[in-house]
Amino acid sequence: MKLKYKHILAILCCIALSSCANTKFTKQWVDEDFNGEPFDDILVLVVADKMGNRQDAENYIVEKLGETGIDAMQSYDILPKTETIDREAVDAAIDGLQLDAVIVMFATGVTEEEYFIPARRFGVYSGYGYGHAHYGSFYNYYPHAFNYVYIPGYDNTHYVVALETSLFDLDTGKMVWSGQSNTFAPDSVDDVIHNITVLTINELKNKKIIK
Repeated sequence: MKLKYKHILAILCCIALSSCANTKFTKQWVDEDFNGEPFDDILVLVVADKMGNRQDAENYIVEKLGETGIDAMQSYDILPKTETIDREAVDAAIDGLQLDAVIVMFATGVTEEEYFIPARRFGVYSGYGYGHAHYGSFYNYYPHAFNYVYIPGYDNTHYVVALETSLFDLDTGKMVWSGQSNTFAPDSVDDVIHNITVLTINELKNKKIIK
């Protein structure tokens, strides 16, 4: 039973390592002419097929921006869910709110990719050398050797979620920054949003676009 448990545990570790989501930018653009003050009052707009997903995403982004000292607010309370949002609608919605920028996020696609997980060996190493007890006899040595579980390589697939996240100056309406990202093997929609939010905030702060 002990050896069987170790084998199962090793397989679970292998699967967990292969399915761990990670997010990275594939492309970024920055307005080289931007020389204004960093933005610190931001509207967050997530374009989603379901209002629940939009609300959850906007709430999380606003929360993380707030943790860094940025005043931010969700758009779902003031902007309707429509295919087009014109300047007049935005101006009317933000009138008197003193917002200076808007972050817009939407998914550009979901793809399925195949990849190969190489063979791995798992085990708890208990020492090498003839001074150790398991080198004393075959009956000690064989269980010691069997503790090392070999898992052959195999093909697997995972989903890749592509997002585009952009920041616009609300005063001029111009794009200041935009980034395209891929999240590999996410566990959920929340996983995608959480990863890209942290990555985006770090990028915008490093580039001094937000305070």
